[in-house]
Amino acid sequence: MRRVVLTALVGWALLSIASIGAGDPNGVPAIGAVVFGVVAAVWSMRWQAPRRVVAAGVGLYAGALTVATLLAGWTDVTDDARVQIVTGNPNVLAAALVTALAAWAALAPRRRWVWWGWPIVGLAVLHTGSRTAGGALLAAATVWLVVQAVRGRSRLAWAPVVAVAVLAAAAFAWQRGVVELTPNLLSAPSDFSDAAWRHDLAASVTVSDEGAEGPFPGTSAQRLVATARPDRTNLAHQSIGRSEDGVPYVASIYLRADTAQRFVLTSHLASVTCEVGPEWSRCVTPVGYGDDYLQRQIHLRAPVRGGSVDVEVFGAQYERGTEATPFRDVRPAWIPQTMVNRFDLRRVTLLPENRLPPWRAGVEIFMDQPWFGVGLAAAPDTFEERTGRTMSRPVTYAHHLILQWLAVHGVFGVVGIAVIAVGVLSLLSATAWSRLAPMLVALALLNTWDVTFLEPTVFVAALLATASLVHGGTPTAPRTRSGRPVHAGDPST
Repeated sequence: MRRVVLTALVGWALLSIASIGAGDPNGVPAIGAVVFGVVAAVWSMRWQAPRRVVAAGVGLYAGALTVATLLAGWTDVTDDARVQIVTGNPNVLAAALVTALAAWAALAPRRRWVWWGWPIVGLAVLHTGSRTAGGALLAAATVWLVVQAVRGRSRLAWAPVVAVAVLAAAAFAWQRGVVELTPNLLSAPSDFSDAAWRHDLAASVTVSDEGAEGPFPGTSAQRLVATARPDRTNLAHQSIGRSEDGVPYVASIYLRADTAQRFVLTSHLASVTCEVGPEWSRCVTPVGYGDDYLQRQIHLRAPVRGGSVDVEVFGAQYERGTEATPFRDVRPAWIPQTMVNRFDLRRVTLLPENRLPPWRAGVEIFMDQPWFGVGLAAAPDTFEERTGRTMSRPVTYAHHLILQWLAVHGVFGVVGIAVIAVGVLSLLSATAWSRLAPMLVALALLNTWDVTFLEPTVFVAALLATASLVHGGTPTAPRTRSGRPVHAGDPST
């Protein structure tokens, strides 16, 4: 503990110098609180009882977060509600899921539930839509399997090979069977009663499944009866996300009505007024091009303010391209349509364009203030000003942990952080390192493309797992499947 306390004081001193040098004295107590929390966590884990509580607590936290994410992904809640589970951000939520599972695997490496935890949490991460967290989870799981094999469990030596083979097969099946065969890559579900559709801007909206047969054999339509507010034309819409710069989009929908009506469809980038009659017809918007700012939307409107419609609708579709493709949804019902778009493997790149401007901004800020950085208080505005020069929607942080620390705390601060980290990590035994390896790999990947380490939902689980293994990293006696200790003379050990 002396080493931890000493390095913590030295690290805090260096970080305080950086804060004062940056003109941010209020950062000194804020950083001090975090440093004190690190020391307190390591000190409190000296006893076995707190370590057991931490292992149970981290496991329950990982389980509760996973269940909440899956329930939100499979039930009728709005897109906003799905990301407000504890974190308020889908990427932070996914990082918390991955970190919590890896921390629990480190604290309970022999529990059978850990084996089930990896695929179950993987499914939850898919529902968050975070590709970075998906990659971090796969890397952590692979490292965990390798560690199990290296630690003398010969029956698991084949596990990493099988894991890679299964992953490759699953990726191919996903890409071919769900993504490439589903032209509608964007999240516009054809079910107008789906929670993704917003009706709150209209005076009244009723969606009924009692419509006639759809435009194709074996399909059924819904009946949409809606009235706009007196001063507006809004009936129903679904926001899909920021449009990609220069990318063409079209929206389409199949319509019919017993009495002739007019109906307005817009993709937010372009709109069209369609005549609706007793025969099914397809209403398609002109091509609209994204500008990296406007929200992509499929928007249903009345032709006049306060107007009403009573139509049968089918196959709402919003997609990239210059013309509407045939409506064909091969997506399994249990897979959210947002997941199809997010995990299109053709979009995955090592250097995503939306990360390069924040990285450049972090480097520029560090070069301007190399010794002390700009301080905690000024960092968000500084990043927003720098990234606003090249991004239509500027960001307030570097999207890279090391660049973030360099820009905020400068050389003095980063050295202080390194001193604190070395003081804690140097106390870990070889066994503790092997247990923590999956979590450390996951955190490294997560914080290469984002800054989630210091989020409370991530940091606390990682800190408690590390502090617990500082004092509890010595391996216990191996046990049989029944849970009884194996005799020391047993050749299987």
